[in-house]
Amino acid sequence: MRESNVTVLGIKSLKWKMRRSANVSHFFVALIQFNLFVRSSIIPMEQQMYIREPPLDYVDDIDATMEAGIQFLTAFVPPPGGDRDRGPLIVGILWAQAGIATIIVFMRLYARFMIHTTGWDDWLMVVTLAIFIGSIIIITLQDSVGGYRHVYYLDENAIMRALELNFILRGVHIIGYATGKASIGAFILRLIGPQNMWQKWVVWVLIIFTTLVNVLNCIFNFVQCDPVQGNWDPSVSAKCWAKKAQLKFAYFMCSENILADAVLAIIPATFLFSMNLSIRKKINLTILLGLGSMATICGIVKTIELDSISNDLDFTWGLYAVTVWALSEIFVIITCGSVPALKPLWDRYIAGRFSENNSEHGNWFENYRMRHVYQARLRSASTPAKHTPKSESTSRSLWSSDPGVQTTTTSTTKQLNVHASGEREIETIQEPESAV
Repeated sequence: MRESNVTVLGIKSLKWKMRRSANVSHFFVALIQFNLFVRSSIIPMEQQMYIREPPLDYVDDIDATMEAGIQFLTAFVPPPGGDRDRGPLIVGILWAQAGIATIIVFMRLYARFMIHTTGWDDWLMVVTLAIFIGSIIIITLQDSVGGYRHVYYLDENAIMRALELNFILRGVHIIGYATGKASIGAFILRLIGPQNMWQKWVVWVLIIFTTLVNVLNCIFNFVQCDPVQGNWDPSVSAKCWAKKAQLKFAYFMCSENILADAVLAIIPATFLFSMNLSIRKKINLTILLGLGSMATICGIVKTIELDSISNDLDFTWGLYAVTVWALSEIFVIITCGSVPALKPLWDRYIAGRFSENNSEHGNWFENYRMRHVYQARLRSASTPAKHTPKSESTSRSLWSSDPGVQTTTTSTTKQLNVHASGEREIETIQEPESAV
């Protein structure tokens, strides 16, 4: 029975090569592969059902054809280095990232509650953190069944369980890209003033399109095989989409995510440099709001690794690199996307202590207190003043919940500083001549 199964597999491989052979040399290579398959001792019985046809499609390159044959057999001979497990390493790295990301998100929420400017960008980042931690839990379960060892050393049940968990992971972590980038986009929208409409349109289109692409990829992941068990159980007779089509859309999603990170990093510079801020502060805020571009590095490496494992039969071993980079991309989105929102904490606990009279930062607590004192005076004023529609709109936007708008009023003794965190800071305040 064992020899029969192996022979069938060998004939299958031989037919595959004959269909694609352009010359006698190719056929000879296929015949060598067939003879290797007949040596049934090479292939453990429990792994025979997981053998796929050689995935590479070379016609004219004899070296590439030989490489395909070698790669086809690699997973079924003892790998160099013996039975090694990279699972504990990936689990340790990702749980360390989860701890850092959790602290940063909680600091972000504290800063926002402190200045009463919480928004849906904050809650989207909380959702991203939840998806990130959920993905790491799945990876931890995958490690428990040997999901990051060489496939040669895994039995049938372990392989099926590793495939199933990886299938779930692919669908879950993708949503983290969508919510994370939507959070960064929503944060930038809060900083864009009404005079910068084209930037708002660009960010909105980017949020919607990025979300659509990632959600579609998640849906495609779960519906690519009917029944769904065909994704991890080769004994199930299932109809599945062509692997090439799935990979093409995955590459498209990765490319779109990289582009989204780059655009979200550039957009702030287009409106910050038109604000009434010092050059130093403009540069600092541009860098601060562009930190999310670091996710492009993870995205590029992840795409390269995805291409390298697409034809790797030792898939459990090859999953390590692409998984680390895929989850690290979400980690970078969470941390770098939350750093700008921590500006109030910096102003209050660090900058305020070391530069009490700094004109860039000012006394955070005093400005925070005076802002509310001034608001109370405005509300309690009994005689309304007449203003032009422009100044009327400017006064309303001064204390609006949509932070970040560069605003001036008719009073020349009042200056508004706009921080990347969405906080408005008044450096010099005098009682208004008339109420707004």
